Amino acid sequence: MDTGVFSSLAALADPVLGRGCGAAVAIILLTAAWQKLTDLGVFRATVELYELLPAALVPAFALLYPLAEVGGAAVLLGWADGPALALPLAVLALATGGIALNVLRGRTDLECGCGGDRHPRLSWALVARNGLLMGAVLIAGLQENTRDLVWIDYLSVAALTLALSGLYAAANQLLANQPHFAHSGSQA
Repeated sequence: MDTGVFSSLAALADPVLGRGCGAAVAIILLTAAWQKLTDLGVFRATVELYELLPAALVPAFALLYPLAEVGGAAVLLGWADGPALALPLAVLALATGGIALNVLRGRTDLECGCGGDRHPRLSWALVARNGLLMGAVLIAGLQENTRDLVWIDYLSVAALTLALSGLYAAANQLLANQPHFAHSGSQA
């Protein structure tokens, strides 16, 4: 048997990696929820533009979805575990499904409504980004009590959380700038 594969899989269950991934996704979900809740009208309009729900359900969805994001973040921060990990996965899967359905319909001129100052337009890159976020949630769920954390582990969790959050912000900015790159490239 190849022990390299098993040791690589065991590294995914390390509590430092799991807690760092969970904290980073929790920050993303909390930030997104905050931005949606502080301007529900804009988020409601974004949900309407997706054209996936009957108009009567849009206001309730626009309020409940950010609250589900807050709940998903709470799960990832350790206030629940096990089956509760289905909540952040469901939140991300719901958003990813809405994006994918609209991309399949050719509606890539819509902003994602993900939160943030600049909203990327719908694309397969957003679907991939959300897939990576769901992978991070799964890694957070793999953490086991294989060992007790020591002080350096907490520093490592903080550093990993900051690094992953920074990568997410940079990727989001690149996705938001993508139409500008395409437009400037066509003028050359």
